[in-house]
Amino acid sequence: MLKRRYYYFVAGLTDLLFDSGKNLPDMKEFREELQKNLHPDDYRLTQILFLPHDNRNLASFLKENHHWDNEGNYSREIFEEQKRILSSILKEKDVLPEYMVKIMSDWYESETGIKDTVLNKRLAEGYVDTALKSGNKFLEKWVRFDTDLRNIFIFLNSKTLELEADNYLTGSGTFVEELSELFKSGKDFIIPSEPEYAPAIFKIATENEFLERERKTDLERWSFIDSLTFFEYFTIDFILGYLIKYSIVLRWLKLEPETGKKMLQKFVTEMEKNLLSGDLSRNSLM
Repeated sequence: MLKRRYYYFVAGLTDLLFDSGKNLPDMKEFREELQKNLHPDDYRLTQILFLPHDNRNLASFLKENHHWDNEGNYSREIFEEQKRILSSILKEKDVLPEYMVKIMSDWYESETGIKDTVLNKRLAEGYVDTALKSGNKFLEKWVRFDTDLRNIFIFLNSKTLELEADNYLTGSGTFVEELSELFKSGKDFIIPSEPEYAPAIFKIATENEFLERERKTDLERWSFIDSLTFFEYFTIDFILGYLIKYSIVLRWLKLEPETGKKMLQKFVTEMEKNLLSGDLSRNSLM
């Protein structure tokens, strides 16, 4: 199938530099431009990249927390509508992705809800599964890479905190199985040589300085995107890569060197919360 090409839109995009984004519109404004310029099927592919924000919002909604991530695709009203649909006697069309509907249904059918570790894992795997079934090769390769990256951090965090890694590792496949076996082998282990990017990520993950680890992690993401889009010109794959880079650049506006101490303290606080909530995948404050 031939990919649509967006010559004028891509030609008008600002050149992105990893460490400079002061003149960029915020993500909300950029997404509005995407919606105006992309075919609806291609725009829906960009929405998949924001499902992790929706996942956090769904967890907050189910637990009746007030925190809300404004970069999600779905409003609080949409979650309320899905809750109503679930309790409706007559069959109605769901307004959320299938995996979210199933999680909501299980939550409300249970007297005690869903354990945090299980909830976070199901949400993460729902996002990954949606991307892998999208039919878009860029999304498939990107999500596999980013999941592997996050699983490496989960693996190391689990070892450090003496938690059972299998409760937190996302997805399935050879690499996840290898990480699981390495965890069970004890403190000493040989870093996997495959996938080819694994050794570099393991090295980055052991970086002691917080902001430097953050920077190197995002540079690894940036480099991987470049490898996927090197021969892509004006296609949705290029735009998906650009969108991820855009989010990285915007994030670094909040991570200037002088904020290092505050961000490190925030990171420690987040890790303490994640211990309670069962989310060890967030190596960065995205």
